[in-house]
Amino acid sequence: MIKPGFFDTINYSICCAVNKHLGKKAKAFFREVGEYHLDEAIKHGFITIESSDKPLDVLIKIARYLESAGYMKTISINKLSEKEASIQMQGVSVTQSSARLLKENKEPSHYMTNIMFAALSRLGVKADLQDLNYDVTNACFNEYWRIIDEN
Repeated sequence: MIKPGFFDTINYSICCAVNKHLGKKAKAFFREVGEYHLDEAIKHGFITIESSDKPLDVLIKIARYLESAGYMKTISINKLSEKEASIQMQGVSVTQSSARLLKENKEPSHYMTNIMFAALSRLGVKADLQDLNYDVTNACFNEYWRIIDEN
């Protein structure tokens, strides 16, 4: 098992190198990482996505996958409607590196966000994400997701 502190350090190092070499293109790079991550997760049977899946149910599938992988301790998705959800993450393994990157005006990896956007894209769905708040000390993050376009 990889220790969270090790993963957090690797995350910071990778993100710094990406930001140094790609600058403003770092965000698009990390979005593409989400696409590849999704491909690999599906290929290895970690997640399944069916065309009949509802968008918020896909987010829940990915949440369970990331929980089981140890990326975070727990993640709760509270459906506010068929198109809106609040997401609460606890024990996020890359909290320290992400907070540090944000303070340094660098783009963090956003592993969860980018794989979720990739999965929704596969369904022909676009979403909007709003960071509500985060607590670095307790490694907790809260987000609001809204489905904005479905084909």
